[in-house]
Amino acid sequence: MAMLDQNHWLHSGEPQDEMLEPLSIGHWVSRFQGKMPHRLGSLLTTLLSIEGLAEFSFDIDGRHYEGRADLNAQLELEIKSTLSHHDLRERIMFAWACLRCQHLLLQSKALSGQDFSNAEAASATDVYFAVDAPNSVSQAVEDAGKQLVFLSDHFQNVDPLDFWVHCQNSGRVIDASQCLAKLFVYPPQKLKGPRSSLKLLVVGSHQIWDGLTNYVWFRNFVHLLNKSIPELRKRIRELLDPSSILKRLPPPQEALYPPIEGSRARQRWFWLLTRILRHIRKPLQQGFVNPLRRKHRYTRAVPLSPIYKPLLDYSKIPPLNSIPCFAKASLKGTKRLHRICREANASVGAGCFALAALLMMELYERREPGIPLSERLPFISGFPLNPRAFFNHASEPDSLMLAFCDGIMLPFLPSHLDLDGRLRLLAKQAHRQLMVFQKRPNIQRDKGGVEYMGSRGPGRLLQMQYISSLERTQAMLPEHLRSGLNPQGAYPMRPNHSTQTCGVSSVGRREALIKPGYYDLDEEDEAFIADFRSSFASVRPREGEFLVGVGGSDEGLWVNASVDGSTNDPALVEEWRKRFERVLDEGGGMETRDYKL
Repeated sequence: MAMLDQNHWLHSGEPQDEMLEPLSIGHWVSRFQGKMPHRLGSLLTTLLSIEGLAEFSFDIDGRHYEGRADLNAQLELEIKSTLSHHDLRERIMFAWACLRCQHLLLQSKALSGQDFSNAEAASATDVYFAVDAPNSVSQAVEDAGKQLVFLSDHFQNVDPLDFWVHCQNSGRVIDASQCLAKLFVYPPQKLKGPRSSLKLLVVGSHQIWDGLTNYVWFRNFVHLLNKSIPELRKRIRELLDPSSILKRLPPPQEALYPPIEGSRARQRWFWLLTRILRHIRKPLQQGFVNPLRRKHRYTRAVPLSPIYKPLLDYSKIPPLNSIPCFAKASLKGTKRLHRICREANASVGAGCFALAALLMMELYERREPGIPLSERLPFISGFPLNPRAFFNHASEPDSLMLAFCDGIMLPFLPSHLDLDGRLRLLAKQAHRQLMVFQKRPNIQRDKGGVEYMGSRGPGRLLQMQYISSLERTQAMLPEHLRSGLNPQGAYPMRPNHSTQTCGVSSVGRREALIKPGYYDLDEEDEAFIADFRSSFASVRPREGEFLVGVGGSDEGLWVNASVDGSTNDPALVEEWRKRFERVLDEGGGMETRDYKL
């Protein structure tokens, strides 16, 4: 059996021998077991924290593919202000500085181990979050100002949607070697009396945050905006306490995974069975292709006119174009979906999957009307999963934590069937499959634990996710940077028969973390009050991606889709968007021909 160099992370033995390799610090599984240190202390004034696998995959996206997967997140506030122009800017500046000190990843940069030649603990093969900790309030504010842009300094009027599109279709907005997040502030729009609408845009690497973290950071930013400058100075000073800064660097999710119980021999067998289950698992059947796709994909992105050239880099063209797709269902329609889900004993999240599938089925049916019903393919969807419950992470989200499911399958239903009936059946099917990803096993249904500990069961979700992350990072890296790591050895994972029709990402009800009305704008004694109104976010898509980001609020269901415009037809995407907004207010589906059964 080939022995493993314990100073090297990657395995160098034969694949079949590697299956029973001792679980040493140098072994590929050591990160899961928490043997690899994640907080590395300080190098002079720089704090280091190793990136986890999920974070590293998004680092690859941004670093090698011109900001791919970077997150755009817009925050809309209503403010009442009697502050001067200068004082308003100062309030925003101090609140941004305080937020960066409170949530350290907002001021972090991504550096490779090669950048730390004098750091004994740094590995050249890894990427690290590095935080240059400010030593004073003034330095914290100065550093924050370098990642803050008031758009009114450059333009008299800025269309937020247009600027959004340019941020996603120019060179990467952030410089990861300097900072992983940047804040843009739009010129306030006057409302009645002393009130205005204030919109802000944060562009950041996906490796520091996810949808839930975005809500937490935005909520805390609103709280900070409602504090006075002296209060913000005091809070920043508290956050700069050296004894607390290093402790507040969030660990990678792998560091929180519970260890495999039992002896070392049992651990080895657990990993062996996990990989064999990936090898023999039954793949999902072939699904229908996303009907929004162009007949001929654009091979390169179309450059935009450099109208924001002082701020954005148009000399670099991203691999593909990103197009916006934001939609809202009416409150009446949302209540209808809730009723259907209750009737089906399904979660609202399952209902969102059902709705996304139904819209794709209608467009698939209309685009290819000649296919007999008996030959129609199902809808296949993959989705990101919040893994925090699987390792009892009860703290509020403060970093990226994601797992990925490679698919659920929903049967094709023709549009001449009743809309409620279609949604009810699809929601039931989605709920049944999504329930598999609950943390606790269903004892009555799965007495032997076969499903729970199976190839797609929650009992192995973290381990499956871990191995998939190792494989994914290898596949994403440019070929000359790949190490050849192969956790599966001679037993490759059995893939699904086709790629997903589209992805669906549900962030749940927004009001659980942030909501309007927390601050009273009618308060007369305050010179400045800011209250939350809305937010939305999407990422620079990967090739072929149509990711339906769906959530809800007191105003109804909404979608923020991340769309590859080089692969998907903008006209069909717009058709999908309009259909989403009206389908729950109508009784039937799209017009279609009769089926050949």
